[in-house]
Amino acid sequence: MTCNLHWQELLSRDEIHNWVHHRQVPRRLLTDLASPGVYRFIFPEARDENAAHTPCYVGEAGNIGSRLRDHFRLEPSGTDERREVGRRGLRAGWQVRGSIQNAAGEFQLQVLMITGAVTMCGLTFGPNSVSNPLDDSFLRKMLENWAILASEHIDHFWPLTRTELSSR
Repeated sequence: MTCNLHWQELLSRDEIHNWVHHRQVPRRLLTDLASPGVYRFIFPEARDENAAHTPCYVGEAGNIGSRLRDHFRLEPSGTDERREVGRRGLRAGWQVRGSIQNAAGEFQLQVLMITGAVTMCGLTFGPNSVSNPLDDSFLRKMLENWAILASEHIDHFWPLTRTELSSR
């Protein structure tokens, strides 16, 4: 596997702080961040009965700016979409919205960047094949899953995206 994938800061600390504390939505979300991609929140280290870990949340979207506005809203509106976890019904996206609020603006927000070609299991995409793989929802979902696994096994974060699947 050859990977030309790396994380780049998506919003500055000031943009995040103003969004969380003053509800000022960064203008860039409506312009240059209104594109498809894979993104990652990295939250401050947390401690529980097991150990210390650094939570993260990885997501993908056809429009990053729109998806992030959804994550930052205080209460889900319009839909009562729920997911069963154990016996309790929880609203979809509760982990990331709660983590954003609990972190009080002290987190990083990154976007996955592709430089050159990427080859995974015999599939190559990049400038000479699929020029922008993030435009393709299937490839974007594959990159999101790669990013979740890389966050856990390479960066040693605790992906909130997988908590219901994990045996922790």
